[in-house]
Amino acid sequence: MKKILKYIGGAVLLILVLLGIFIAFNYTLLKRGATYPATNEISNSEWYTPKGIIEGNDATNYVLTDSLSIDPSVLEDISHYAETRNSNALLVLHKGQLQLEHYWNETTKESTSNSMSMAKTITALLIGIAIDEGHMKSETEPASAYLSEWANDERKNITIEDLLLMQSGLLNDDNTENLFSDIVSLYMGTEVEKTALNIPLEKEPATVFEYNNANTQLLGIILERATGQSVESYASSKLWKPIGAANAGWWLDREGGMPRTFCCYFAQAEDWMILGQLFLQKGSWNGQQVVSESWINKMLTQSSLEKDYGYQIWLNYEDGGAREKERTTPFLAKNAAIDGTHHQVVYIVPEFELVLVRIGERPDDWDESYMVNKVVGALMDPD
Repeated sequence: MKKILKYIGGAVLLILVLLGIFIAFNYTLLKRGATYPATNEISNSEWYTPKGIIEGNDATNYVLTDSLSIDPSVLEDISHYAETRNSNALLVLHKGQLQLEHYWNETTKESTSNSMSMAKTITALLIGIAIDEGHMKSETEPASAYLSEWANDERKNITIEDLLLMQSGLLNDDNTENLFSDIVSLYMGTEVEKTALNIPLEKEPATVFEYNNANTQLLGIILERATGQSVESYASSKLWKPIGAANAGWWLDREGGMPRTFCCYFAQAEDWMILGQLFLQKGSWNGQQVVSESWINKMLTQSSLEKDYGYQIWLNYEDGGAREKERTTPFLAKNAAIDGTHHQVVYIVPEFELVLVRIGERPDDWDESYMVNKVVGALMDPD
């Protein structure tokens, strides 16, 4: 009996030791999972640490215009729609004039929040700038030119464009209920580079559209290796300061680590509006070509595999795409959407020189086309 108890005691001790090792190696991931602010994951900026600082200069500041070009009753209508659907900020810019700026739920002009996937568009802009500057030859290059880990395996033929268009064919392990799935490791883990680089190929590249966060994380890795700079430094000097945005932050996997370039960019609502205006101005800001017009045009070109998607940006050009189910009526005008979880969005409507920004938590119900159509309808028929 004593011998049996000794074996049991040894087994229990071994289990406890192994459990301790497991917790020690995964402490940060487990802590983040246990304390995650699920009810206010957008506005609770303080929880997301550490962050890499994206230095801006706050040189661009919009003030509400005295001469509205949009019917005030329409602005009141969309404000009510946003306010009653868990929004924290709503801004409308028309022909470069600020028509509407509302904040709710203790949010202020200076507040920053979790962009979620809106960050993907920033990553694509930075890739374009890096190509413009000659750090990369073009988006048609194989990603393995910068990801040496792929040089001799089946992923070697994936191009940078395949990553941009979400057609890489990489395994999409997006099970958020599995603490050790790829998506949870990318979102809460401490080694996002290692996680992204280890994802295997599942489908032939350039054959299927599949929205996969790993694609954008890999673009961030390529950006750092091609430019020889951190993503934060490059974003600051090449994009954020040139457009006059305020300081922002990018959630890092660990201190001194890498930004999660597929998400988690913390900026003020006004600066997302500025980014939308940059698209309207074809990459030009105050006489400086921040990103080439040709790259902006490429970003806004429909994928052959998914008509609602371009280079890391959603395109609402026609019905029948992946996002049609999210609206009750078709859009009145073609638009692009810098989009993130919980219907956070920057709508860019070139035909009407319109930018509309909505930031907030999860709404109970949401019609993707409602606010844009209200404004566009008023501009179509101003009387």
